[in-house]
Amino acid sequence: MKRKVIIATVTAAALVGGGTATAFGVASHDGGTDGKQASAAQSRSDVRTVDHDDDHGDSDDDRGDDRDGGRADKAEDTGAADVSLDRAARSVLKEVPGSITELELDTDGDRLVWEADVLGKDNKWHDVHIDATKGDVLKNRVDPRKDEDRSVVRHAKLDAAEVGKKAAEETKGSVTSVSLDDDGRDKGRWEADAVDKKGKEHELTLDGTSGKVLHHETEQGDDD
Repeated sequence: MKRKVIIATVTAAALVGGGTATAFGVASHDGGTDGKQASAAQSRSDVRTVDHDDDHGDSDDDRGDDRDGGRADKAEDTGAADVSLDRAARSVLKEVPGSITELELDTDGDRLVWEADVLGKDNKWHDVHIDATKGDVLKNRVDPRKDEDRSVVRHAKLDAAEVGKKAAEETKGSVTSVSLDDDGRDKGRWEADAVDKKGKEHELTLDGTSGKVLHHETEQGDDD
């Protein structure tokens, strides 16, 4: 918070003996001053603004935001969301009936959210955010700029919730994101990220029709 302090500088001018002088005392006959301030006419006032930081009162709020944001970031990294991917997917589809093509755990400011891309039954792409703590819908907007191949979505047999379940079983961990990608054959492949109980990160690729795990890589680069 900035506090504005106004400082005025006043220049006084006194007319003494027909001449112009700037003075704060009048000379006496013995060379001293009479101790009295000369009567002066104010000729100019210069006003300047000085900014003083008054942020000490806000520091506690800032630290509170940092703590909340830190918790959200940690939960994002570990997948420790109160609302599971499966529950988030159900909330998304209740809000926008259709097909989820991407569902990812992310932070929005100091809030942990599930972000979803949905091809609605209205044939429009929707951007939906779900509160990862309470499960409430935070945002639902049509995304006119998104223009991905709709045929991949229609041909994929597995939905986001099923992929999340398979990825969790494969990694014995918490799934933090799933996304449907074009594999060039119209059935698509699902990419999934997960974090196990030891904090190890996993990246998986699953067949869009059967759900078979095609690729499984850990953070050390081990390939199954």
